Formats: sequence, structure tokens, C-alpha cells
Amino acid sequence: MSAPSVDWVEVGPRDGLQSWASPVPTPAKVGLIAGLLDCGLRRVEATSMVHPKWVPQLADAEAVLEALQDRMDRLRVLVPNRQGLDRAKAAGVRNIAVTVAATDGYNRQNLNRSVQETLNDIIEIGREATVDGVAVDSSISVAFGCPYEGAVSPARVEELAVMLADGGIREITLADTIGVANPAQVEELFQAMKERLPLVRWGAHFHDTRGAAMANLLSALETGVSLFEGSVGGLGGSPFAPGAGGNLCTEDALTMLEAMGIKTGVDIDRLIEVARGLERTLGSRLPGKMHAVQPSEAKSVLA
Repeated sequence: MSAPSVDWVEVGPRDGLQSWASPVPTPAKVGLIAGLLDCGLRRVEATSMVHPKWVPQLADAEAVLEALQDRMDRLRVLVPNRQGLDRAKAAGVRNIAVTVAATDGYNRQNLNRSVQETLNDIIEIGREATVDGVAVDSSISVAFGCPYEGAVSPARVEELAVMLADGGIREITLADTIGVANPAQVEELFQAMKERLPLVRWGAHFHDTRGAAMANLLSALETGVSLFEGSVGGLGGSPFAPGAGGNLCTEDALTMLEAMGIKTGVDIDRLIEVARGLERTLGSRLPGKMHAVQPSEAKSVLA
């Protein structure tokens, strides 16, 4: 494989929990994030500064961040608009994520505005955040297919990526928000984006709706992508994307990568225990595989 190591962004506390129907207590969220950080994950997306009306599960964003002030340098927060940026800065956040959809249909469902309006916001948010020393990561959602508009052309993704890069964004993740991508499509899109914008650091975010997330990860890895996002236990799915499955499972993917000789910097045995603890907290079986393996079996796999 082309990458001797990968960087993993854990999005379970935000993207994983955002569509969970039952309220998760704030202390449980704080414990989950702390446990993930203790596993060696260098970036954890802790929450979103979205209005509670739209995502009630994340209404306690400030309380979660307040409890983790001493670990803020490894936390990332999703910021949907200028008001969200103000809240993030007030909470002491040093790394934010901004997102725009490849289609107006999904963007209006997710952010209640057009793609162009969101792009304008992102440029302003990026400019202001950079002045304040806040790192800005961006993603293009439904980059491989949209639940409202169907197929998405690579040219459309490229158009948006160019506008983000021209606005100063240097890290862009392409997201298969509804889990419809296939490995050939992933390879084609990342190859095209890397050729068009070679100075951008590209990341990949896959959902496992059709069971192809792991294959898509390998395809992206083959193109030289070394930045990935996933969710502990495979938890997740956008509340604004009908039929979307859970995220690529963090412990499953990292177990495979380590077995391939690709360094992750994560204590996977400890991460598996965090996934098991999350199952107990939620009182429900999670879709990941490794946390369901007995400890003795897991050690033989990881050896």
C-alpha cells in the first residue's frame, strides 16, 4: 500500500450520536470522548454548534466542551454557520469543520440554504477563524451520490473543491454521506481531485449502507489518501439523509490497517473496549464487528 501510516478523525461523538433517538447524558458523552482520546486518536469531532431545534442530541455542546477544556487541542467541532463559529470561539475551540453539499437538494435539507450561500459562509468563516488562529477543515457531503438528486458528477465536486481551495481551505474531505460509492468511483474521483488540486490534503469519509465502506477505504488509500474519518462501533447516519447507514467503523478499519502494516497510532484493544462501553451506554447492539469478537479472538487477529 502507498501509505505507511494514516491519520484518523473519530466522528462518533458528533456524526455518530447526532441521529440517535434517545438523549445521551452529557457525562456519558464526555466519558466517550475522553476514552477515545486515551486510545491515542489525535482528532475527535466532539460535537456540533448546530441549533438544538435541528439536532436535539447535540444541544449540550458547550457543556461537553467545558468538561474537556484541558484536551481542547485534540478536539474538532462542526460549525454550520457564522453563529456557530461565534459559539465555537467562545467555547475555546481551536479546530472547526465546515461542510457544503455537492447538491442544493441535500444542502437545503442539511443547512437550510443553497450551496452558494453556504460557500459564501464558509469563506467568511474560514477568513475569520484563521485570523483567530483556529484551524479550518472542510468536507463536501454527498460527493458520490445524493438522496434527493441522485448521481453527482465529478465535475461538480471539482467545482466546489476549487472554490474551497481558492477560499483558503487546505484540508478537504470527500464524503459518501449515504453510502452509495463503489471502489472504482472512489479511485476515479480522488485521482481527479489530487491532479486538479495537488496542494490540498484530501480526506475520505465513508458510510457502510451497502457494505462497501471498507473496500472504498482501500481504494482511497491506493490513490495516496492518508486521512480518514470513522465512528466508534460503526455508529451513525445523517438525520437529513434518508436510508443512510452507519459510518465506517473505526475499530474495524484500524484493525485491518494495522494488520496490513499501516501505522495508526491507536491502541486498538483499548478502542474495542470503548466501543463495548458505548454499547452498554446506548443499550443497543452497534453495527461494528471487532467489538463483538471475544478478547482472546481479538488478540489473535491483532497479533
